[in-house]
Amino acid sequence: MRCPMPVSRIEWRRAGARVLLAGLCAVATGVAWAEETFDCVVQPARIVALGSPVTGVLAEVLVTRGQVVQAGDVVARLEDSVERAALALQRTQAEDRSSLRAQEARLALATARMERVRQLLDRGAATQEAFDEAEAELMVARAEIDRLGVELHLAGQELDRAQATLDRRTIRSPMDGVVTRRLLQPGEFVTQEAAVAEIAALDPLHVETFLPAAYYPQLSVGMAARVALRQPEGQEIVAQVGVIDRVFDATSGTFGLRLDLPNPEGAFPAGQRCSVSFEIEPVKGVAENYGLR
Repeated sequence: MRCPMPVSRIEWRRAGARVLLAGLCAVATGVAWAEETFDCVVQPARIVALGSPVTGVLAEVLVTRGQVVQAGDVVARLEDSVERAALALQRTQAEDRSSLRAQEARLALATARMERVRQLLDRGAATQEAFDEAEAELMVARAEIDRLGVELHLAGQELDRAQATLDRRTIRSPMDGVVTRRLLQPGEFVTQEAAVAEIAALDPLHVETFLPAAYYPQLSVGMAARVALRQPEGQEIVAQVGVIDRVFDATSGTFGLRLDLPNPEGAFPAGQRCSVSFEIEPVKGVAENYGLR
């Protein structure tokens, strides 16, 4: 068994409270607890092959390998001259109020005419037929106002759709991360199956390891462990168990386990081997059978 470099006593107590409590219980019952160390691999939390929802020719790719990106940053744009022209047309139609202003003037005229006919009717100087005709003209003018209002509303919706169509030709990062690969260049044709770039999320990192099934009863989600990295050399960090597989590998007699390793500054690179240490009760015969340190 290899003894990893010690971390801060305060850090270990805070992050591994549950493990320490279990250790105290083990001492009380006479159980010998020790640190068991296993090989592991540090991986990104997510790797996304960033594609496009529409096909087209790439106009520009704005990221390079190794570049840090934030969620929402523009990664690439497709050629979009047709979509921009359609957006400009829809904006002109949505902002055109000339027909509505003309109809509002007709409505004001119809309202004034009906009022005059009403006064004449009250004095007996106009017929009921003339009043009914003026009233009908007023109703038609109001209905036309309503129709034009609906048309403007529809024009606004068409504008939103044209904007959405244009936005679909801009490819943005869905998360914070780092560009690991740039797969296409400007001028290349993008299909819905192709990826423009690959982005990896590095906070948190996932530490993947496999343990002998005999240790399964001693582990639980939230349990603390110490992860010894190769880069930076000699660096040890306290991580917590995030996932424990409930399906064992029958061939090897092991089960998978994942720890969540905070990496807010991106100081720890992914894709490296490591070792993880748990404070658990050694199982007789396991170290020899699995070659544990």
